[in-house]
Amino acid sequence: MGKKTEEKKPEPKKKGGCIKKLAVLLLLTILAYLGVHIWFLWQPAGKPDNISRSVIDANVAGVRVFPALKEYPMDHIAGRAEILDGKSIDPPMLKIRLETAVERNYPITFREEEINAWLSKRIELKQGGLVAPFVKARGVWVDFKKDQIEIIIEREIQGRTHVTSMFLHFVRSKKGYSIRRDTSHIGQVRAPGGFARLIMGAFENLADELSEEMKPYKENKIRDVHVEEGKITLDPRKPGERL
Repeated sequence: MGKKTEEKKPEPKKKGGCIKKLAVLLLLTILAYLGVHIWFLWQPAGKPDNISRSVIDANVAGVRVFPALKEYPMDHIAGRAEILDGKSIDPPMLKIRLETAVERNYPITFREEEINAWLSKRIELKQGGLVAPFVKARGVWVDFKKDQIEIIIEREIQGRTHVTSMFLHFVRSKKGYSIRRDTSHIGQVRAPGGFARLIMGAFENLADELSEEMKPYKENKIRDVHVEEGKITLDPRKPGERL
């Protein structure tokens, strides 16, 4: 009789292979998660379409899957619609009025729509770089909330409105105030402060363009700034001179 063929026992699966598969799966999940955010960085302002809305609102057990995704309506910017429609909003003589306030030592208040009207006259936007043929710069705006200024750059990309913005928060203390840049908004993504580096170049160019108007602030002639809903007050008075 022939020898019995010995049955080979199945070799146990190597743990290393499972770990590699889990690592690849984790990497793909992270890349997909980041890919969603990169896609929404380029999405237009305004009401998102149904698919985008479903992604923005996606949640598990009541916790949003993509908390950084956020639509960006434009109707909160005072004066923007009227300015783009060509309606007349008299821009303030900001530089002269500010210089007079500093010279005579009294606080001066500007409304949000006044500043936006002034910016529309003062700033001539030009889109540079490789994307220039496809992108049109439309305007620079501000939105004033309590202790917060949002600086907004609006562009048109293939007929759709795209927004990048930076949030400046005023933190008040007994010694005065400090300004903190901690978030930005790009497309339909509210990004942490570190991501502001992606758009910082445009805002630095804007600050350079307005350097003359910012002199009183840089030279410490403006000693206090109060930001409220829809308005900003610049105060050159020393603390002891205020009521």
